[in-house]
Amino acid sequence: KDILVLDSLEIHSSSFQNIILWKSFEHRDYPDAVSIPKIVKDYQDVLKKRYLKMVYSFGTIKIDGISIVDQLQLRDGFNYWWLTLINEKCNYSKSVWINDAIYLLAFDEWAKNKEINNIKLVSTNESLASCFRIFCEQRGIQFSQDKPKTVTTQEALIGRVFKQLPNPLKGLAWLLRYITKNWSLISVGLEDWKSSRGSITFISYLFNLDPKSEKIGYYKSEYWANLPEILNQKGVLVNWLHIYVEDNVLPTSENAAEAILRFNQQKNSKQKHIALTSFINWHILKKSFKDWYRLMIVGRKLKKIKFNNLKENFFLLPFVQIDLNESFYGITAIKNIMYFNLFERAFSLIRNQKKGIYLQENQGWEFALIQAWKKRKHETLIGVPHTTIRYWDLRYYFDKRSYQNNLNQMPKPDRVAVNGKLSRGMYIEGDYPSDELISVEALRFLYLKTISVRRTNSSAKKISKTKILVLGDYLHDNTNVQMQILVESFSFLKKNISLIIKPHPACPIIFENYPNLKMEVTNDPISKLLNRCDVVYTSSGTSAAIDAYCANIPIISVLNPQTLNLSPLLDMEGIHFVYNSNQFIDSIENLKDETIYAFNQKDIFWLDTKLSMWKSVLNSTYTN
Repeated sequence: KDILVLDSLEIHSSSFQNIILWKSFEHRDYPDAVSIPKIVKDYQDVLKKRYLKMVYSFGTIKIDGISIVDQLQLRDGFNYWWLTLINEKCNYSKSVWINDAIYLLAFDEWAKNKEINNIKLVSTNESLASCFRIFCEQRGIQFSQDKPKTVTTQEALIGRVFKQLPNPLKGLAWLLRYITKNWSLISVGLEDWKSSRGSITFISYLFNLDPKSEKIGYYKSEYWANLPEILNQKGVLVNWLHIYVEDNVLPTSENAAEAILRFNQQKNSKQKHIALTSFINWHILKKSFKDWYRLMIVGRKLKKIKFNNLKENFFLLPFVQIDLNESFYGITAIKNIMYFNLFERAFSLIRNQKKGIYLQENQGWEFALIQAWKKRKHETLIGVPHTTIRYWDLRYYFDKRSYQNNLNQMPKPDRVAVNGKLSRGMYIEGDYPSDELISVEALRFLYLKTISVRRTNSSAKKISKTKILVLGDYLHDNTNVQMQILVESFSFLKKNISLIIKPHPACPIIFENYPNLKMEVTNDPISKLLNRCDVVYTSSGTSAAIDAYCANIPIISVLNPQTLNLSPLLDMEGIHFVYNSNQFIDSIENLKDETIYAFNQKDIFWLDTKLSMWKSVLNSTYTN
């Protein structure tokens, strides 16, 4: 009847016999404790539907008789609701509180039909404590909180000051920095854009470029493989609208501006390139501030209303309010409003486009893009999920009522181009209208046709020497958990182990930080590394695990109990999911040289290197 919830791994002296581990799979001092991350696995379908239902219900809450969704129609052709963090649901980087929200829903499912008199939460997370307090008030349960001592970390003065600023000032500071950092791109390529005769526009990131090609003025991106080259060879006139992202190839906007000029000056090129920030001017800034002012008026109305129609999920409100404040007043607000106005100007300065094709991850800026595209009455818009669709990447999922026609219907592309049976299945499972899905080759994975796929070894002998390919994660926390298990395991492994470390570009793995590991750090492409390894070791959030799966290489994936399992291989057979060093050691010691996954590559991706599907999608514009 009395429950102790531990959001901390510190030993807590207490008379409570019922222990809940909030973000841990196990604890040696509490062998009989209930693990919430394990409960999530048991209830995953129920939890996902409950959360998506809550997001939909939030949008239907009425202010003065008008729903929040309708209140956020800031002007003709621009509904801001779809750009909010609440709708985006980015649970792995922007809205990390969603992990706790799902955990709390899991606790609710577990607690049903149980008599509970008292809950004590051991946590420094005030939002989680507020949610638990409401949860207990609704059910007549006594609630208390213990706050463990936290280790203070040194932070630069400017960072501490920035955190204390009101959200609107943070937004203004971001805007000033954004303009300053992108100043060199303003108006670059603008005349080429206006005069372009092309009727296909690709909207993509200016990122993941091939360094050698970029230096000679040839556009080649990992996102699009050889598709730009094929279009150029066929004489198809194409426009490229880029969202610039800093990386090693183009570390500054000056470098990006020079690259765009080189692309546009390339001889025999049928393609025109421009960055979204090229469209910044005083009129854009003026419109953005007006939109932001309208948005804040609605935000003030929201503070005065009750959220009773959230019903069974009402206790999640303190979490939701985090994203409400950021989406209406903070950096996200001005950033997404700027994106809409920049897209609107971009699409007003170019001839009518027959097709628009963009990388689809359902980020806020994409809903701005869709609305600006349709407001300017361009034709078919196609979203392209360039990698895998993961079960717990909530950005790709919506309550099925979101797809129904209404006054302010969710902005959608006219078609979604799925890259294989796996992605198609995930979209249909998520209630996406199947008649709006089209099939294309998986550009990011075409190289899989060229690698040697492991086949059955009839003797199935144990592997005597093991080369482990370690694929790092985008998130530092996931990478740290992954590497910590490796460090704890390494000295206990019996095999002759060697490590090939491939960090994610956004999260370096420094050789000197792991002096006891025998490892080689490389940035070589996965296509070169798969044939060098016996096993692939990933975090649960690494999409690159699917590469190893298609090559039929054994996969060990480490789970981080702090987050949901974002593996693209969730629920697939044969994957070794581990969460401690003992499980990792056991997986390595029992590896066998045999076929692991009984499937054909075409069951996952469509990999025709001639791109016949892509050509069919784009064929109607080849006459330009």
